[in-house]
Amino acid sequence: MEPTSGPSANDGNKKWSEIARGFTLKNLPESEVELAGEVPYATIAEYRATALTHIAEHLDLPGFRPGKVPTDVALKKVGELAALEEAVELFVKDFYPELILEHKIEAVGRPDIRVTKLAADNPIGLTVRATLYPAVTLPKNWKHLHEKIALEASLPGTDEDAEKTLESLQKNKQAALGKDAPLPELNDEFAKSLGAFDSLNALKEQVKKGITEEKSRAARDARRGKLIDALLEGSTLAVPRIFIESELDKIMSQMREDVQRFGMTLEDYLKRTEKTEEAVRNDFKDQAAKRARLQLVLNKAAEEEKLEADPTAVEAEMKHAIEHFPDANPELVKIHIETVLRNEVALKLLEGEVANKPVA
Repeated sequence: MEPTSGPSANDGNKKWSEIARGFTLKNLPESEVELAGEVPYATIAEYRATALTHIAEHLDLPGFRPGKVPTDVALKKVGELAALEEAVELFVKDFYPELILEHKIEAVGRPDIRVTKLAADNPIGLTVRATLYPAVTLPKNWKHLHEKIALEASLPGTDEDAEKTLESLQKNKQAALGKDAPLPELNDEFAKSLGAFDSLNALKEQVKKGITEEKSRAARDARRGKLIDALLEGSTLAVPRIFIESELDKIMSQMREDVQRFGMTLEDYLKRTEKTEEAVRNDFKDQAAKRARLQLVLNKAAEEEKLEADPTAVEAEMKHAIEHFPDANPELVKIHIETVLRNEVALKLLEGEVANKPVA
């Protein structure tokens, strides 16, 4: 990687490779590693001038326009130690890719970098914690799990089911007409008022059909849930914390949107329930961990089977998403859509259906 500042690319890479080899690697729980070592002071010193310029550009001092503070004035203001800390930060941005490359680490997310020793004219001590993309092992028979978990037959919608639904529609219609309105009769006119129904019998048949379809969907969802549980139980992996935190962020974001539909902010909701956001996140931690575990397992299944999202479906979903969220980042939206659709392909394969694979 070409350095952004400091030494030239060739000299920098050579020196960084030597420095990186001097770092010791320690495996930590939850798919993390720790790299610890020292960097020669002379290497950090090459970043000092750039560090001082950066500090001066962001320093607000009386008598100087923003971004126009001289570097010597900035140094007097912040001190040599601050300049050295900034130089270390700039160096690490260039050095980190070389460090993980040298130690053959497939890292994800931002590293946690800590300076353990910092003094002028002395080696700089660094400790780097990185999260690894976890190794995932699927059960050998995962594509045959559907043979052991059958789809339970669902009963069709009954007249009794339809009657209950019609009673609910009847009360909803009354509420829409006003609190003093009489309860409308269940007749052909009532059916016509709800849509393209010629008679009450036609409405009843449509309701029964809808209930039958809903029961069928519930049965399929229940089977999918059992298959997912079996897949997760037979898979081996350690879920990194950052994956769980990412899922928690998604859950909290969805909760924020849900409460907004009721005219509340998340803060209002938390006050009413007498909970903190931290407590709510903790409540959802197990759910987030399962979601993160499932995503990693589905990623592995897609990798092994070379599964991909259908490009036409991705394009259609992209168009729909951008229309509703014009300010969204198109690249991030595309990644999300491709992931969701690829997950569905993998889940269909888990259920025993033929997966769509890309054409060679």
